[in-house]
Amino acid sequence: MNKIKKAFFVSLPIAFGYISLGFMGGAIIQKSGFNLVEILLMSTLVFSGSAVFISANMLSAGIYPQISLYLTATIIITNLRNIMYSSSLVNDTRDIKGWKKVLFAQYVTDETFAINKIMYEKDKDWDGELALYVNIFGCIYGLIGNGLGGFFGQVVDIPLDLGFFMMSSMFVVLITLQMRNKLDFIMLLVSIIVSFLLLSVYQGGLDLIVIAMTVTTIGYFLDKKMNKDEVIEDE
Repeated sequence: MNKIKKAFFVSLPIAFGYISLGFMGGAIIQKSGFNLVEILLMSTLVFSGSAVFISANMLSAGIYPQISLYLTATIIITNLRNIMYSSSLVNDTRDIKGWKKVLFAQYVTDETFAINKIMYEKDKDWDGELALYVNIFGCIYGLIGNGLGGFFGQVVDIPLDLGFFMMSSMFVVLITLQMRNKLDFIMLLVSIIVSFLLLSVYQGGLDLIVIAMTVTTIGYFLDKKMNKDEVIEDE
């Protein structure tokens, strides 16, 4: 019980973001045709805030098999970084086994990874069980936000345009906060140019996937080239 209490207080900063953004995500996806039970199931089984917004955006035109395949592929690609997060914490979480390890990996996100990484570095008593509880609390906060949004979306008319505006604003803020060096700025420009060019000629289920793969590939080679140039200059 003490560990649950400790993990709860450590995880509280996550709650403010997850509940507020989750509320709008739940309201938007409810307008796409999901009922409250389906929203809660999606929040639990596909634990990703971006997945909710991506789903709402792609399913706003209708729900049919082809879109479902595109949606699945897009969510997998946009969340591949979670594999890296889980791998990074493998050695730290050796004390949790079996289904607990699976549950831990299921609920890894940017925020829970960051908090657990920090706690492992500064708290010698931090262990896999505490890390697991932080992940679970993150999921609970997401469920609360999506659930409230889905419920109020049924009784209050929340415009889809408002939700998509908030989603775009959120990503603009996140991008701004990530601007740390020249490569970040270059990649921002590359992302804008690639998105504009592709969406000018094609808007379909695969557009997000093609954009993500193209920008990621360009970023990989640019990063590799810039690192190589820095090594040559140091020599």
